[in-house]
Amino acid sequence: MATQTFQQERAKYALEQVQEYAKDASCHKEFKSRASELPFMIHANGLGQALAFFKSKKEEHGYDHLYAILSNWLCKTGQPFEGARDALEGVTGGSRAQYMAAQAEAILLMDWVKKFSRAFMGGE
Repeated sequence: MATQTFQQERAKYALEQVQEYAKDASCHKEFKSRASELPFMIHANGLGQALAFFKSKKEEHGYDHLYAILSNWLCKTGQPFEGARDALEGVTGGSRAQYMAAQAEAILLMDWVKKFSRAFMGGE
């Protein structure tokens, strides 16, 4: 099998994560709403603030799963926070360059998550 582009890997990861969460139909509305909020929050407040907010809302539908999706992606091999236990550790322990790369990557990933959540969880 041919090697996938980085964009394909990102899209595949987002698709797998959304499909897994889509199995719980009771949470579709909240998940889609949160998936739309997160990229805006990253733009407006920065990656660290957005992650901290989503982590703090762990008891509400969607927040915890979106935090995990983003954290797991940013900490995997080849990503800006590689080796960190979670994204907040990466934010607080990494360099400025790592932070900026992670912020850009987070927005790209969340764009896919947002699109796939609309596709697999119904409409706008």
